[in-house]
Amino acid sequence: MEEERKQSNLNKELSKYRNRNKRTSDVFDDAYDNNNQNRPPCDDSRQCSKRTKRDDPCVGSSFQMGPPSIKSESTDEHVTPNTFVSVNSSLASLGAPRILLINQQVNADHQQQPRHEASIYHHLLRTPPSIKNNRVYLRRNNDEEYRGFDRFARVSDEIILRIFHHLPRHMMCTCALVCRRWARIVCDVSLWRRMDMGGRPLKVGILKILLERGVEVLRLNRSEVMGDFSSTVQGAPDPRRSPLSEERMYRLQLLDMSMANVKTSLVESMLKFCPNLKKISLENIPVTEQLLINLAVNSPYLEVLNLCMCVGTTAKGLECIFENCTNLIQLNIAWTYMSEEEIKTICQIMPSQMKALDISGNREKLSDQDVELLCQRCPYMQDLDLSDSTEITNLTIDNIAQHLKKLQKISFSRCYSLSPTYVSHLCELRDLKVINVFGMMRDTSLNVLEQNMKRYRVNKEPFSCIARPTPSNCKKIFMWNVSPRHGPCL
Repeated sequence: MEEERKQSNLNKELSKYRNRNKRTSDVFDDAYDNNNQNRPPCDDSRQCSKRTKRDDPCVGSSFQMGPPSIKSESTDEHVTPNTFVSVNSSLASLGAPRILLINQQVNADHQQQPRHEASIYHHLLRTPPSIKNNRVYLRRNNDEEYRGFDRFARVSDEIILRIFHHLPRHMMCTCALVCRRWARIVCDVSLWRRMDMGGRPLKVGILKILLERGVEVLRLNRSEVMGDFSSTVQGAPDPRRSPLSEERMYRLQLLDMSMANVKTSLVESMLKFCPNLKKISLENIPVTEQLLINLAVNSPYLEVLNLCMCVGTTAKGLECIFENCTNLIQLNIAWTYMSEEEIKTICQIMPSQMKALDISGNREKLSDQDVELLCQRCPYMQDLDLSDSTEITNLTIDNIAQHLKKLQKISFSRCYSLSPTYVSHLCELRDLKVINVFGMMRDTSLNVLEQNMKRYRVNKEPFSCIARPTPSNCKKIFMWNVSPRHGPCL
């Protein structure tokens, strides 16, 4: 009977203990869930060292991890968890002990929970669940105060912008999703001045968005540009309505689209909105006469134009460029498959400020009379390539030596009507440095020519570099001596 009475009293105490613990746990769990899920977990050892006996009777020299000793109502003896195994197993199901955080104590006070009742059993509360998915977004009310510490809140926009300069450009889209402040900083013009998209596919609307960002140096060599210029990104608003369109679009100055897989209509529409364009390469891209007219009308500051292997080039389109682009000094129209009449027209209207011209690949269409007109029209020519012109003779060499006094490079590769030994008449030109005569003589004759012309570089440049963005012998990626990846603005 005595044992049954003790067991009954023990069960009553244990039920009261559980009820109090459950009520206290609910209060602190609600406070933690509402306010503190976005706070990092606290260091238990550091928080435990700040607590005293006055704040918590469970803290002291005799503090034990586990439930405190329970005093029976009918007897004076104390019942501890080590007395009965059943009690210990029941209390173990309540969860692992932990230390109450400071902000959790404040939240508990707002719930009007007595501090002494909560402090006795707070070490029995379960550890708050951690957020395992980093894509969980937490909301908080406007009147709620966030007690965390944002390190970027004390950093100026200039420093954050400097940090973004060291990140890859594809990370800018991820940074823009962090907050509105970062999204505003990501749109800064200095982050988008130079873009290298060579050899990469560009989805519909991406090219137009890059122009809206204010890009000035754009490399699209061997890229695949999908869609039209008027297309937009699927699921995104129309870029034409963007506030950046009027201010930042059309800043493009250097454009390399050599051998890109792109629609002619896209390039034709894009060139309507590039008034600051200075150098452009459209090598091996089909062009139209309207494309050349758009380039001439809307890009008056054009200096370098590469139309090598561009099928569709016409004399009327080039004439419009010569009239409007008065700063044009480098032109590459090699292997454009124009007619003989168009070649003669171009030689007659060639601008006088031209300094570098590649008119190779015309075979029987280019004659000595055409070259004579060309030399008379362009007295400041420094680099001339007449390769694969099988109809020119030694008379061309005489005309070049007479009119082009500032010539530095000349190419007669595969000009079979020329006499190889007659090339020595070019020694009269003081500034001449490079002579290319590939395919015109054998090795023995070439050795004799090199001995007679030791101060010249003979057959050292097999490929023409006129108006091309990247020379063939350059190991690094440059666009007209400008890196498209990094560096100061233009």
